[in-house]
Amino acid sequence: MDATDPSTAAGPPARQWRSIFISDIHLGTRHAQVDALLEFLRQNESQYLYLVGDVIDGWELKRAWRWEPSYNTLIQKVLRRHRKGAEVVYVTGNHDEFLEEFFGHEFGGLRLVRELVHVGADGRRYLVVHGHQFDGLTHFNRLLEKLGSRLYDWVLEANLWANRLRRRLGLGYWSFARYLKSRAKQTVKYVTEYETAMAGLADQHGVDGIICGHIHQAEIRQIGRLTYLNCGDWVESCTALVEDFSGTLSLVHFHEIAVHGAGGGARASDPSPGGLPELVPAGA
Repeated sequence: MDATDPSTAAGPPARQWRSIFISDIHLGTRHAQVDALLEFLRQNESQYLYLVGDVIDGWELKRAWRWEPSYNTLIQKVLRRHRKGAEVVYVTGNHDEFLEEFFGHEFGGLRLVRELVHVGADGRRYLVVHGHQFDGLTHFNRLLEKLGSRLYDWVLEANLWANRLRRRLGLGYWSFARYLKSRAKQTVKYVTEYETAMAGLADQHGVDGIICGHIHQAEIRQIGRLTYLNCGDWVESCTALVEDFSGTLSLVHFHEIAVHGAGGGARASDPSPGGLPELVPAGA
């Protein structure tokens, strides 16, 4: 047992899922909520574990090296999942695109890909991709994208201080960044257009839906015959996508676990079509 790993602490048995999808951890930034992710992984295990891009933030590490001991703990835990029999797949994103030169190699059982198709327990097929390849900003102006990344860092810094104050006041976690995004009309328009474009990509591949990350906006949304699913992130909202053994996909909001009681049961929202969700719907 690793005494530095909070995920090895004694507690109730982990909840079993068929699949877990996690994206946008951004190791290398001071906003990566690694301890929260370790606790989530302690509480939840799966047959398939997908890391859907921007796990390591190569841009930030190139600018200023930052590598915490908890990052090693997280990587060790992920590799341990494979040794215990889980299939672990790392889908590269834009911040960890430096890993693409290693396509075709396995690292401790971890498979590295740009995209793949996940077949659910109910037979539905989902394209799994980070999503940056289909973002016009990435294609046409990388400098502008990096400037946007720096602005987002400043917002996350404000988010950090706001939640330190809320903890002192005995209040739960609140995402300042998500609040700002929800109030900005241009952001809402961009997210809607992104979701529609990703659904179009799924249609081109002849699948039933698409699972992605990139925009740090967790969502399950039906667009025509296609299901759009975004894992969210682990720098502000701390969300994951989970699949149960009937093929139902749901979003888990980790911070709501801490807010809604010591019982430890995860709360989820927006189950995908294909069966009744086992998790308690958000707001119930």
